[in-house]
Amino acid sequence: MITTNNARTTWGRTVLGLALAAFAGPALAQDDYPDGTVELIVPFNAGGGTDGVVRVFQPHFAEALGTDVVVRNVSGASGTVGTGTAAQADPDGYTVGYIPIGPLAIQPILRPLQYDAESWEYVCQTTDNPTFVMVSAGSGIDTLDALAEGGPLVYGSSGPGTIPHLAMAAVSKALGVESTHVPYDGTGPAMNALAGGEITAFVDQPQVVRSNDVTPLAILAAERHPEFPDVPTAAELGHEGLEFSVWQGMVVPAGTPGQAVEALSAACEAALTSEGFTQAAEQANIALKYRNGPAFADFVRRNTETNRAILQDAGLAQ
Repeated sequence: MITTNNARTTWGRTVLGLALAAFAGPALAQDDYPDGTVELIVPFNAGGGTDGVVRVFQPHFAEALGTDVVVRNVSGASGTVGTGTAAQADPDGYTVGYIPIGPLAIQPILRPLQYDAESWEYVCQTTDNPTFVMVSAGSGIDTLDALAEGGPLVYGSSGPGTIPHLAMAAVSKALGVESTHVPYDGTGPAMNALAGGEITAFVDQPQVVRSNDVTPLAILAAERHPEFPDVPTAAELGHEGLEFSVWQGMVVPAGTPGQAVEALSAACEAALTSEGFTQAAEQANIALKYRNGPAFADFVRRNTETNRAILQDAGLAQ
């Protein structure tokens, strides 16, 4: 009996030890993080805007993190397929989502998804491109308030629920003008519509202003843009709170160990401030913006609620 009891006790301790080891394993394994390849999921096709930034960022991030980093493009459903893939990955720090505003802070408002703002540990923000309200250069409109003259405003966007849509909906409301939204399949067709007079106004990033025959009326940001110093902010024109930007950042699944999140965030900051990346970003016209994990989390949640209010007003929120 004594032998049996000792055997049972030993067996019980062994089972308990194995259970505790299994429970503690992932956390203990983070002591030497990273010790393997990190996968960076981009929720759009290779060659797109988000992917283009990642390809410039990836080698500098890998060097700062001290391990290999591979980019994996998982596209579909306005970026929600890849973002959902990142959200459902093992929370071990080896799968990181590089996600822009649309899939992270707009799409979850439009329809039920496998993730929301609470599905993540936030690593860092990387970019922040301001947006401009613009009209065709031949329109004869040269001020923001002039958009409210002459009846209902017809504006375009690159698709329902995109930043151009949300921003112009907010601008129309601030101007107190009735408006009609015409969505297009991307910025290119919308620019053709603007040039052809099908729509009167559009909102997009500096590179769109730079590459098209348009007149920017206002920047939807806190400060003027150095490349367009004569274009006033909406706030300067008496319209406070009209700030819309296209931003990107890095997230990992909720439950990822803190040590891994901290290592990723530190590597993100080091990469963003490295001489090699800042020079490459400048040449590629990438507007850099670093926020650490907690600051980025607060920013995303506030941005999500702003977007929710606009989409509810437009009757698009779920």
